[in-house]
Amino acid sequence: MKRSGHYDVIVVGGGASGLAAAIGAKNAGKTVLLLDRNGSLGGQCTNSNVASYCGFFNRGDRMQQIIFGIGDEVLRKLCKIGYYDRYQISPAGNAIITLDIEATKYALDLVAADHQLEYLLHCRVVEALMNEDGTVIEGVKCVDDEGYFEFSADAFVDASGDGNLGYLANAPYRFGDGNGSVQMSTRILRIDHVDPSVQFTPDNLVEVFLRAKSEGFNHLTKESGMVVRTHEDTIIALLPSIAVSALDAKTLTECEVDTMSQAIEYMKAFRKYMPGMENARLVWSGASMGIRDTRHLKGEYQLTGDDILSARKQEDAIACGAWPCEIHKELNKMAQYTLIPENDWYEIPLRCLKVKKIKNLWSSGRIIDVDPIAFASVRVMGIGFATGHAAGVAAAIVKNGIADTKLVQEELLRQNAKI
Repeated sequence: MKRSGHYDVIVVGGGASGLAAAIGAKNAGKTVLLLDRNGSLGGQCTNSNVASYCGFFNRGDRMQQIIFGIGDEVLRKLCKIGYYDRYQISPAGNAIITLDIEATKYALDLVAADHQLEYLLHCRVVEALMNEDGTVIEGVKCVDDEGYFEFSADAFVDASGDGNLGYLANAPYRFGDGNGSVQMSTRILRIDHVDPSVQFTPDNLVEVFLRAKSEGFNHLTKESGMVVRTHEDTIIALLPSIAVSALDAKTLTECEVDTMSQAIEYMKAFRKYMPGMENARLVWSGASMGIRDTRHLKGEYQLTGDDILSARKQEDAIACGAWPCEIHKELNKMAQYTLIPENDWYEIPLRCLKVKKIKNLWSSGRIIDVDPIAFASVRVMGIGFATGHAAGVAAAIVKNGIADTKLVQEELLRQNAKI
């Protein structure tokens, strides 16, 4: 492949929202390049061990799937290769799709191949190449192990999860809640050799971890946590946590080391205090910790917690969401959940995705413009598929940063999205 070239749309980030953005733009008839710094598509799912898709379904006695389009295409591919048949209910009562990470990597590759999507892994974007007045991104400078190279495009989607392209382009943003606070990030543990009889209730976990702390296990953060059984003898545990205060290498290194140290101590506590886990084995803790909350790019509208919790519908809706507001604020506690009205959903407006100041930049996934309460719902990967799909379509068909919402909506519906 050439190490330069021009595209209609460039998408930065190959997670749920980035893959959906790239395919959405390509299905709209545009030339597209997807860039990702990791070694596989899937973002935090495949690289940080976040082994479930959340947000595809609402809650209630008439639970239904509300995310379709590219996200649904991924589910159908997982089903075809034998790794998805239905959702399961999490300990918090939410519908989640547990994932085999290796199968998910393969499924995402297959979906990309179905659309003949052009993408580069192991490709880090290090500079946004701007026009003279700094309002238009003209290209991106990238680096791999053989040096620097550049690509140009007419429009861009930042699906990086951390607002990296927007940050490089000097787009306005806030970090965390804008007042020095972030949701906790978590290293997710895949553990096997767990007896099928073990029950991971919040009360059981509290008993184990408080006892461990009282007997000298001093590097445990969570005193309870979310544990989901994925196979008969395998669990996923969301436990080692930390507040990520910045994205520089020094800070991230300290956070990676700290959460890895916690992971080992949690394993020792499980083996010592949880009957049925005497032979438990930590299989994988991810290539990196799972980061929840960093930069949020400012858009033309900020979706609010009130919008979410009242299931508000929007005139310029381009996606649906119904995941509860899942807030990870306290280092030693489980997440707090505030529910969306049962059997309902809220709508996400196109205005949240259009980045201020930069005329040809769209955001998707957890970095779209939402307040801290709304963020606690919008950030999950199921909804990321939907906002990514919309951002890609908008990047493909919007000219000069002026959106014709009806055209975007019509194209999304043509591509089987639910808006």
